[in-house]
Amino acid sequence: RSKVRKGRSFDLDRGDRSYDNFGGIENVRVRACQEGLRSALSVISEIESSSLDDSNSNNSDIKGSSLFGVKRKPGDVDNVLHDESMADYTKDIETALGALQLSCPPRGSREFFVEQSADPLSSLGKYLAPSNKDKNTEQNKSTQSAPSIHKQNVQLLMHHSSKLIELRTLDALLRTLRDRHLIVAARLRRTRDYWKWHVNLSGGWLGRFVQALRQRAMTVFPWMGDDFRDRNQREYELVTATWERELEWLGKVERVLLERPKEMEAGDLLTVVGDSKLKQIEGSWWNGYAKNGEESDVSSKTSMAASIKLLLQSKNRLWIRQTEEWSQKAREVIKDSLDETISSSFTSIKESDELDESGKDKDEADASNLYAESRFLNKWANYDDKTSNAYSWLSVLSLVDYAASPKRAGERRQFQLSTLTNRVKRYDFLGIPSSALLLAAANSLHDNIVAPHKQEIVDFVKGIFTALWGILEFRFYTPMKDITLDLLNRRPRMVDAFALLNEQTSLDNMLKDLGVGDGTRQTRAAALAAASRMYEQEVSGGAIRGFLRGNTVQLMLIQIQQLKADLLQAMDTIDSLVDSNRLNVQLLASIPAVLILFYGTRTLFLFWSNIRMKDFRLPHDVHADMSDYLKKVEECLVLSNYQLDASVSMEEGAEAPIARAEACLRPKEMGQLLLLLHSYLNLLDYMSPPFPSKQCDSIHQSVQKLLMQGQMSTSRQLELLKVIQSKHTNLLKSI
Repeated sequence: RSKVRKGRSFDLDRGDRSYDNFGGIENVRVRACQEGLRSALSVISEIESSSLDDSNSNNSDIKGSSLFGVKRKPGDVDNVLHDESMADYTKDIETALGALQLSCPPRGSREFFVEQSADPLSSLGKYLAPSNKDKNTEQNKSTQSAPSIHKQNVQLLMHHSSKLIELRTLDALLRTLRDRHLIVAARLRRTRDYWKWHVNLSGGWLGRFVQALRQRAMTVFPWMGDDFRDRNQREYELVTATWERELEWLGKVERVLLERPKEMEAGDLLTVVGDSKLKQIEGSWWNGYAKNGEESDVSSKTSMAASIKLLLQSKNRLWIRQTEEWSQKAREVIKDSLDETISSSFTSIKESDELDESGKDKDEADASNLYAESRFLNKWANYDDKTSNAYSWLSVLSLVDYAASPKRAGERRQFQLSTLTNRVKRYDFLGIPSSALLLAAANSLHDNIVAPHKQEIVDFVKGIFTALWGILEFRFYTPMKDITLDLLNRRPRMVDAFALLNEQTSLDNMLKDLGVGDGTRQTRAAALAAASRMYEQEVSGGAIRGFLRGNTVQLMLIQIQQLKADLLQAMDTIDSLVDSNRLNVQLLASIPAVLILFYGTRTLFLFWSNIRMKDFRLPHDVHADMSDYLKKVEECLVLSNYQLDASVSMEEGAEAPIARAEACLRPKEMGQLLLLLHSYLNLLDYMSPPFPSKQCDSIHQSVQKLLMQGQMSTSRQLELLKVIQSKHTNLLKSI
């Protein structure tokens, strides 16, 4: 069984958000019960140790305070020991603590949560019996002595904690059943649309043409008397009836979830655990190590007294009664819902067509008399002792988990590829399984197509990877590397500063040797001008005479040195210009990479979302479909309880507007609303991304507020729907 949930489409109400944020429902009451049970363990251990010391020392001066600060008399400990020993509750308290510590992680599986809670519920079955069974048990034990105050307090804690564990488990089980009904309802809606398309097609020109051909063919083949239009109409009516019944069960399950008893307020937790700052100080490891046992005992007694005082409040005693009624109703809804699936999917115990005792046909008889699973569910819903073990809870979980697997009535099509492939997989030709034929076909494909062209395929794949790596290196890696080196000033220059200075110094020394300069940079220009005049005089006196007797060779070497120094100077200037604009050039070179990254990721996200949807559509088209779902939700809320307007208008009293404002959804309308919200959230999850996740989460939270505990009126739901529609409109502005 999977331990992870995926997507937003099945998190429909505020309770689903509690599983992600707090690990489950009733988190405040869970913390309060945990604190009380831990204190009860400490008190029980204290009583046992004090009783043991008393028996060893025969000391009659036993003094102490009870849970409420009253001094204990010398014989109280003996009464406690003779009262079935408080140690018998230690194992039950540890089991309840372990069950209350179970939590559902974010996106965790509700089925796995129920599976973990099965063993604790089996051990705590004696505390889960309804009030009417408890009264019979008390009458049978009326002759026995009354239990001590310690035992009464522990029993109260265990009863409250066990009911809380059962409530959390049934809530998770109901949410699993609701998810299965959603899957079936969505499947039936697709089948309903399929047959509706066929009915509309049969009424068009193509249908009339086929009808005319069929009438002519009947003259030759009389057995072709089946009217395909009438057949499509029958299939459409059947699947519509099944779909509406599934919506009604979906609405019933959700109504039970919304009618769950009110959760404890967070402020009540402080009456048990005390101030948060004080708990942080007392719960530190140093203080826990340093404080003595007496302070711990006093703290345990105080905490348990506060827990008992909290549970004895009128609202919490009312919560116990409401929880018992809600648990009984939840079990009945699970039983009745699964009976519908069992009666249409499983094989009955009796296959005869006899009438039952009431004179009804077997098809009209109660399903609990025909199916072993239904009989088991009937016992489980009535708190039968034989169905209080862990195996029974796991059996119910298995039935709920596979409730969406069987096909419902009318859930078939004229041609389904999945049905054809399943038949091929199950087909055995001459005793040879289809898997062996598939392996033979794969081997033939490899030998005749893949193997002869193996090298070509390998070269083609290598060419693709080479081209991709070239794009990645040229458009992404190289620009980013150059930008990083420029920012760190680690790029090499074209001209070495030392080489330029060396050539200029050599030129100054050559001019000094010629006698036209003093070898400094300041007289370089005047020295070069004087050397140029001397070169002109040498050339005018005769080139050959200048080479043999004059300074022509020396002057030519000075000019070459001057050209070399000027060339290096020009290259240094160009290098400075390029270096000052290098970052700008690299940023311009990275623009294609940014565009490829931006539009490439958007295209990739869109492609992935289309693959998940199994349909290739643009975001604007998906957004339009989501808007259509919101319009249908608004239409469903507006048309809900339309019979109420007629009945209220006849009365025309002062309470008529109040009655309209406080109208709530009926089961079938609730189921239709859930299916529409599920479809909307399904598309929202598929399109996140490219839609921003932050905006999608905000819309999801607003959708969950439409289904709050206690059932919100339709008028308030319509006002909240306007907020959702405004958020939905802003989705397109972000892409």
